[in-house]
Amino acid sequence: MAFSKNHKEDKGVISLGPGDSFDFRFRVNLRKTTVYTCNFAWPANTATFDIFRADRDDNPRSKVGVCSECIWSIYEPAPCRDRRDEGQPNCF
Repeated sequence: MAFSKNHKEDKGVISLGPGDSFDFRFRVNLRKTTVYTCNFAWPANTATFDIFRADRDDNPRSKVGVCSECIWSIYEPAPCRDRRDEGQPNCF
């Protein structure tokens, strides 16, 4: 997977296997336009997903609410943002 923030701060290619994890920290910019995009690859499929979008993940009015620590489980059909209260994850 590869991370990039608004196409300005590329985290490079980070290869993860099943069960592996990766974490990073950042601050949302003042204009609340911060976006981190990831590319995922499986043997027969690829996908691109905004793993963090300020309008979705740092907005109390969004459907999925604010996450101060966004934890994702990535599945081929859809990425899912896990919930701290162990409720149903939000899958996209």
